[in-house]
Amino acid sequence: MTGGFLVELQRSALLTLTGNIRPAHMEGKKLIGKTKTKVDKWTHELLDNNAIIGNISVRLDPTKSDYDIWFDDEAGQTNLTINEGVLDCAVDSLSRIKAILSAADNPLGSFDLSTRFQVRIWLLDDAGAKKVATIYNTRGDKVNDSTAKFAYSETKEQELARRLVNGSEHLGQDNIEVLSNSVSASSHKMTAYNTISRAIETSWKGGPVTQADIEAQSSWLISAWDSLVKVRPEYGKLSTPARQDQRRDSIATSAVIIYGLVGAMSVMYADHVDPDVAFKALAAQEDGEDFFSWHNPRWSAAGIVTPSGSGKGTLGTRNSFPARRAAVRVLCEAMSLGTGDDAE
Repeated sequence: MTGGFLVELQRSALLTLTGNIRPAHMEGKKLIGKTKTKVDKWTHELLDNNAIIGNISVRLDPTKSDYDIWFDDEAGQTNLTINEGVLDCAVDSLSRIKAILSAADNPLGSFDLSTRFQVRIWLLDDAGAKKVATIYNTRGDKVNDSTAKFAYSETKEQELARRLVNGSEHLGQDNIEVLSNSVSASSHKMTAYNTISRAIETSWKGGPVTQADIEAQSSWLISAWDSLVKVRPEYGKLSTPARQDQRRDSIATSAVIIYGLVGAMSVMYADHVDPDVAFKALAAQEDGEDFFSWHNPRWSAAGIVTPSGSGKGTLGTRNSFPARRAAVRVLCEAMSLGTGDDAE
């Protein structure tokens, strides 16, 4: 079916936006949260005519309709003629249908209504529709964020992260976990891809708009990471034993510190500070306690390092929003940068 045909089905009341099991789609309820975000993303992509919508499912209740299924000899295809009854969204796909309708109604008028969508019509009563809808919405796990974002960048900030990881000689897939959202304590890899991507998505304030912005800012980030590794080798590639020792002695590669470093880099970029100069303040000390030591009182005072709660006297890091802001602040103070208050 074309986008225009789906719109006409809905406008003529032959397709109703009813029956979906998702609470966010309850009749008369305004879309919010993840469902709204999903519909809005599809709408923007449809307006750009580059959306990947996939199969659309609608339902025809055979107990409440009259229809014929017949073969057209001339066209060589099987047809469905609905004499009485309506299609509804009791099975699935209401978010996609709402995005198509929203794009069609948008005053920008850029959505190509001749775009064709594959539509599956389920002949199911209410009990069967609920069963299929439940299976559609509960079985199987979605691809984790690290894998998805590494494969395809939805935003310009995600593209910056991908270019940084792929372009830096210190990162790449042999030092960044791209198949999981976390890294095993025994792994030689520094962190998960989603940690770097989320840090840039939330803490980087370069505001890339054009392709030229992405190229310039990603080049700057790659160069800044080179400067970081010069004084802190743990942000580059380490052997498995060395990485395990580093995690035991230091919080340097914990998620909250990665967020803090990206926030500090954002301040450097905005204020035109040379990373080679700034990062020297974080150099490991040959005598005295290292800046990233678990026992540096700055981290506990900022609420970043706390007792793990195991009762064994071990410490852990907090990765909450306030802890990330605190990490940006502590790192900016250590490198004599701006306050970093706007870095996240």
